[in-house]
Amino acid sequence: MDRRKFLESLCVTVAGTAIVGPLGNLTRGDKIVGSASARPLSKAKDVREIPIDLTDNPDLKPVGGTYNLEFDDLNRNILVVHVKPNVFTAVDIQCTHRACEVNYDVDHTRFYCPCHGSEFDLYGRVLKGPATKPLNYYHTELKGDEVMVTIYGADDPVPANSIPPPVDSTLRRAKPDSTTDSGAHW
Repeated sequence: MDRRKFLESLCVTVAGTAIVGPLGNLTRGDKIVGSASARPLSKAKDVREIPIDLTDNPDLKPVGGTYNLEFDDLNRNILVVHVKPNVFTAVDIQCTHRACEVNYDVDHTRFYCPCHGSEFDLYGRVLKGPATKPLNYYHTELKGDEVMVTIYGADDPVPANSIPPPVDSTLRRAKPDSTTDSGAHW
């Protein structure tokens, strides 16, 4: 093969790969889902790091402030709470008992369900029934003026940073361990 034919075939191959490569994802049925602000964190399909700008969301700025983070494509409705200076937490907003929306109790630093009285710690663990299952917990981290929330799809394994630390067995109630690197230090 002469040099000219070689270069022509190389250009055709490169151009074909550039065009067909992205289309291959569509033919496999992959969804192309995303948000300009969402940052993928792992190879799991739906794990993302979502920034919440405190400048644009002043209700979350003061301690005790809350923000409702909804992601329809992941079927997630998350309550983000400013727990103490520079510390945030996030859990599913729906109680696992009867799907009522939980609220945050600033005075007792816990989540509670106004419908039937279930209570949850800052990691979503059940403190008081009738709920028997915990709320999903989502890792939060303050980076500058943004609260970064790690969210994941229902079919994804829970990311390592969103696994609550063990319960302190010396206490009668679940209390977050301040020495665990969870991104939130209580």
